[in-house]
Amino acid sequence: MYRRVIFWFKRDLRVEDNKALFEACQNSFEVIPVFIFIPSLLERFRGYDKRTGFLIESLKYLSKEIEDKGGRLYCFHDEPERVFLTLIRRYGIQAVFTNRAFSWSGEEIENTVEKLCLDEGVDFIAFNDNFLAEIDKIPYRKVYSKFYRYWKQNLRLKPVSYPERINTPQLNEPDIDKIVSEVRHEENIMWKPDFGGRRLQDFDFSRYEELRNRLDIEGTSKLSPYIRFGLISLRKIYEVASETAGQDCQFIKELAWREFWYHIKLNFLQFKNLEFQEKRRKIIWQNDEKLYKAFIEAKTGYPLIDAAIIQLKLENWMHNRARMIVASFLTKDLSIDWRFGESFLMEYLIDYDEVVNVGNWQWNASVGPDPKPLRIFNPIIQAKKFDPECKFVKKYVPSLKKLPNFMLHDPLTYKLPYHKPIVNHFERLIFIRKLYS
Repeated sequence: MYRRVIFWFKRDLRVEDNKALFEACQNSFEVIPVFIFIPSLLERFRGYDKRTGFLIESLKYLSKEIEDKGGRLYCFHDEPERVFLTLIRRYGIQAVFTNRAFSWSGEEIENTVEKLCLDEGVDFIAFNDNFLAEIDKIPYRKVYSKFYRYWKQNLRLKPVSYPERINTPQLNEPDIDKIVSEVRHEENIMWKPDFGGRRLQDFDFSRYEELRNRLDIEGTSKLSPYIRFGLISLRKIYEVASETAGQDCQFIKELAWREFWYHIKLNFLQFKNLEFQEKRRKIIWQNDEKLYKAFIEAKTGYPLIDAAIIQLKLENWMHNRARMIVASFLTKDLSIDWRFGESFLMEYLIDYDEVVNVGNWQWNASVGPDPKPLRIFNPIIQAKKFDPECKFVKKYVPSLKKLPNFMLHDPLTYKLPYHKPIVNHFERLIFIRKLYS
């Protein structure tokens, strides 16, 4: 039994069903819960914006949960090694509990703190609680369908109890209200910390497969930010989704996709910067600066593509089908390196997960783990199929509201009072296939 420990919150901002937090409370007399705003990480991800605003509100929500259990959340804006060294020496810390990081950035930071703890004679105790399965124990599978079979066999679905009490000592350290003034951020009116819980109960998972690709319908769960920051337990999400739509429903398969990308990352160490498919590592991307500028400024001349980029910038989120269409357009139609797209989305996504984002971009660029050799999305067909009445386009590009749908679907055939299409999709097809040959 430890006398005093630190619990380090990272991507698990909840009290409910939190393995490492429960173990910290069970195995110590006093627990000091901490969260650290890491300047180097926020700078790298260009995160001093509405995303940090959402994070701050989520921490206030978490702080209230901890207080209800008798504890207190302390928050810091500094590099973790400095924070931990100070706390360990100032308060006689005997152990640090946390849920283990598996992302590249998270591992780098965590390894530094773990080494510091070792040097200071402090136990570092980490649990694997950010996945439904123990992905590091699944035999290496390069194809999702084969991984999925093993994933189902390795699920750990038993929830962890609430800690009866979080016994935190009163320290002269900042809480979330005090640290807010030190951390640059913008108010986030689009995403609220309590939305995820309500959405989980209200969302119809049984219709997810039918509606998930429609851009003009609220057919997606919008739970991704809450999964990203761990505001809701994955086991709870699995329970609700499986009870509503079955254990093999499409939504649960999407949860497995997230874990598949981490499985690939653990087994293919160069995944962050190197194409998974060796035959695609010699692609000579054109990387035309004018085309890329038009893309990120939502001036491609394809209303659907531009609407998706505008949604991203306004809401810090993009519909999953739109992400696929946009990624295909950037890498195939524009012949721009997938790494540019990955970096662009990193600047805006509230649910940004560097491992998942790299995996998705490699998949969409047809350079990643994917048995299909070459997938090219036709933006005209995609618009007709998934935004048939142009509700999505007209919402985000209101200047086009009065134009008929058939014109908005096909900006190559019909001359719109709008940006001229920067490329002709059909003329690019021959070049695309040659590029990937």
